[in-house]
Amino acid sequence: MNRRQLLTMIAAVTGTAMLGGHRAMAYLPTEAGTNIFTPEDAAFLDEVAETLIPATDTPGAKDAGVGAFMTQFVSDCFDEEEQTVFRDGMEALQADAQNRFGKPFADLTPDERQQMLQAAHEAATAQASVVEEYEATRQQSLDIQPAADTAADELPADPDAPQLHWFTPIQQLVLFGFFTSEIGATQVLRYEPVPGEYIGDLEYDGGPAWAT
Repeated sequence: MNRRQLLTMIAAVTGTAMLGGHRAMAYLPTEAGTNIFTPEDAAFLDEVAETLIPATDTPGAKDAGVGAFMTQFVSDCFDEEEQTVFRDGMEALQADAQNRFGKPFADLTPDERQQMLQAAHEAATAQASVVEEYEATRQQSLDIQPAADTAADELPADPDAPQLHWFTPIQQLVLFGFFTSEIGATQVLRYEPVPGEYIGDLEYDGGPAWAT
């Protein structure tokens, strides 16, 4: 599975394109290296990720260090607004656990965690459909009555536009982080080493991207 196929799969599972995905693939300059999250945040996200992709006869998300990856990806590839939305999602997840079961997420049983995240996934998928329908209708109206000299992506944001569910970016990054990790790519997906071993962190020299 190449990265484009992975992003397509994530969009199919979550009902919408991956947040920050275009920046991750476009080689835009970022201030990489400054993680805005704490180790406790990463540990919490590890538990969430492990609920979504648990270890069975193959490694799970925690084995792949998905929580730490998520914090770095959000720090490097999300803009300030998206980072705020992601943090709000983490808080909403904790609040949802407290409301449903009267205890923090970390104290939930595996069944309670699964039940909670399944409900969040269903709500997120339904909300993604609302957002996608709104965007399609908006684009259709722009196509019918296009602005004279303004591109669609330059139009001011609609403050009344529906927003994605808080669970969507969390779920997307769990999938993205796991299946692009060495463990996910070599022990879960079918991996053919061409021309050699897996190198997940290769220095970029500023030249053109590889075609394959």
